[in-house]
Amino acid sequence: MQKVKNIIKFLIFIIYTIAIFFIKNPVLIFVLFMIDIILFFICKLDYKNLLYNLKWASFIIIFTVVINIIFDSLYTGILFGIRLVICYFTTYIFSKNMKIFELAEVIETLFYPLKIFKINSSEIGIIISIAVCMIPVLRSEIYTINNSLISKGQRRGISFIKNAAKPLMISILKKTDDMEKSLTAKAYK
Repeated sequence: MQKVKNIIKFLIFIIYTIAIFFIKNPVLIFVLFMIDIILFFICKLDYKNLLYNLKWASFIIIFTVVINIIFDSLYTGILFGIRLVICYFTTYIFSKNMKIFELAEVIETLFYPLKIFKINSSEIGIIISIAVCMIPVLRSEIYTINNSLISKGQRRGISFIKNAAKPLMISILKKTDDMEKSLTAKAYK
């Protein structure tokens, strides 16, 4: 029964997220935003954590808004920015209400028909769960490298990005190698 609930929750999340970008009416977009706020309070989530994480996504949102303003119009840019914020809220609420292993199980179940084409749906579920688990690890790695370079007196700029990219790539490759060794040790093929 819980598996069916999770599948329905996931499908509603996907449909809701897609609807955010297809709705053109600003009033309906405002209604979606209000739905997110109501869901946020129903789920009793921490708004400080939401705002802290929104800070990390704000660069991408602002960049997208500016690009839309430059290439289309102010109205389109602002509307797209609001859509991205709503999408962020929706994703935050969803991620706090579904555990990673539940997400992997849902993906595995939904992709089961791909077995006809000899595609292993359990591997897709594991890949997605590993990818989702790596996001906080990468964020902390970036934070550590950033602080390390700043403490060494490195100023932000192109050279800063170049000097940060190398240790980040090395860290990512080491973590990938560790995951591969642990999956091999657990006899996962």
